[in-house]
Amino acid sequence: MGTRIALSPGGRAATLTVDSDIDDRARPGIEGAAARLPLTVRYLTLDLARVDFVDSSLLHVLRSVDRSVAGRGGLLRVRGLRPQPSRLLALAADLWPEARWEAYAAAAGPN
Repeated sequence: MGTRIALSPGGRAATLTVDSDIDDRARPGIEGAAARLPLTVRYLTLDLARVDFVDSSLLHVLRSVDRSVAGRGGLLRVRGLRPQPSRLLALAADLWPEARWEAYAAAAGPN
């Protein structure tokens, strides 16, 4: 359980796989793993295919990790959104459209 990181050859892309629910207890570990990525990483995929439940911590994780990756000129992608996390993002997009939450859901792709 927790998070795993896989770097591509050359270190320009990475996948951060989350293997547990995302709540306030999991959030620091996920954000910390993203912050420790080598500076060569420009493209980060956040793989949530094994995440069944999230609370508002997912929104904090997405904003924090996206800022970190964008700060180095990179791009965050989300993969494997399951139904409950997807519903949370849809609700957040309805409540705060200026935050562009739908961009994460649109980038999620199939499980």
